[in-house]
Amino acid sequence: MDIRGIIKRKDIEIVDATCTVGDAIAKMADRNVGSLIVRRTSPNEPYGIVTRQDVLFKVIAEGLDPDKVTVKDIMSSPVVILNNVDLDVRYAAKAMANAGVTNLVIFDGGDVYGFLSSTDIINAIRRELTIKSLSKKTEDVSGGC
Repeated sequence: MDIRGIIKRKDIEIVDATCTVGDAIAKMADRNVGSLIVRRTSPNEPYGIVTRQDVLFKVIAEGLDPDKVTVKDIMSSPVVILNNVDLDVRYAAKAMANAGVTNLVIFDGGDVYGFLSSTDIINAIRRELTIKSLSKKTEDVSGGC
């Protein structure tokens, strides 16, 4: 199973590193997303990512004012990027495990293709196992023909 089969190409929400966390929260809520890519300020800088968990753990739980903290202050960077949507999902899972992250940014042909989360991988594997199980049950009922 490849990454392309798990995630659909979608518009990725991007935020500037200089935006406030309050603005990022509003964008996440408006777009119903849990992560934003943080735009590079120069070609030599890595991309960043800011997630709901970053906001919760690094701002809210610490009692900080979201309107006074910038995205750059809480983002994770550099993000782990895979440059091929045709890679096997196990490769992506291994990349997550090796980096200790739960989200990857997927590029295709130099363009951002989408996010791949650990939840996406688990759900895809669960669907695959369900299909295999149903197929086996059908085979058992039909006598294997």
